[in-house]
Formats: sequence, structure tokens, C-alpha cells
Amino acid sequence: MEELLQPRHPLDKNHQAQLQALQQLPESQRAEMARLFRLGNATYRYQQLAAGEVTVADYQDWLEGLPERMRRAMDKEGFEGCKTSLALRRHALERRDVGYGEFMQSILSPEDWAFEQQHSQRANSSL
Repeated sequence: MEELLQPRHPLDKNHQAQLQALQQLPESQRAEMARLFRLGNATYRYQQLAAGEVTVADYQDWLEGLPERMRRAMDKEGFEGCKTSLALRRHALERRDVGYGEFMQSILSPEDWAFEQQHSQRANSSL
């Protein structure tokens, strides 16, 4: 099972829970669930790069790029209320040239990266 979870979740209790979940699934469902875990693990690792690194300047720059209604709502929340937002964390990382796509491509297998790209394109085309 261990080989199905590369990249693994960095928190051991979560990794163990993923292993247990895979073991309990029928064999025919394991590969798909393992892929979803791997994609989630990679995304989690990306988001952790911004832990403690989001600044007020990142927040202000992020606000400027939001649609008006969202900007007002996030402005009302303030920096403290938004600093753990996944969207703001990604914005902060992108400002530091740590791009989501580049990171994901570097950590995922070529097959998982292709799946991620295909899924992202479908999601964006339905918007």
C-alpha cells in the first residue's frame, strides 16, 4: 500500500489513515482513491510552503485582484481573518515565484500530473 501514496501526507496520522482507508476498499477502487490522496497530499504540501509566510502586503495585493463583492467581504474579514485562506496563501506563494503548477509537476508522477492537468482544464472550461 505504501507505494500507492507517493507523495505521502507529511503528517503521519493522516498518512496512516489514508493507508487504512485504502486497505478497506475493494481492490478495484484502490488506484483511483490512491490518486486522489496523492493529489491532495501534494496540494497540502504546496499550501504548507506558505505557512507563516503570508504578509499584509500579500493580503493587500490579493485584495486588489478580487472581484468587487469578494473584495469587500475579504476586506471586512481583515488580514487576520484571511491569512490562512488557501487562495491568499497561493497568491503569496505565486508572488514569491513558487508556482502551483511547477510545484505540482515536480512532486507528482507524470501520470498524476497529466490527470491533474486534464481535471483542471475541465473544471475551468465549465466555469
